[in-house]
Amino acid sequence: MFEVKMQSNKVIPEHLMRSRLAQSEQMREFFIQMWLQNPALAKQGGSKVQSLLSSIPVSNKRA
Repeated sequence: MFEVKMQSNKVIPEHLMRSRLAQSEQMREFFIQMWLQNPALAKQGGSKVQSLLSSIPVSNKRA
């Protein structure tokens, strides 16, 4: 097979990377809380969501 190796000279500024990571963390926390508060919705997410939720310590699970 023929592979094309592309090199990118773009550099992501640190402040942009940090803001994107923070936004990602906020979204992750939102979905975790949404799934914890609505187990039926979490079941719709399938085994991947359920395995992610099962690894969360009990102290972080809010009612």
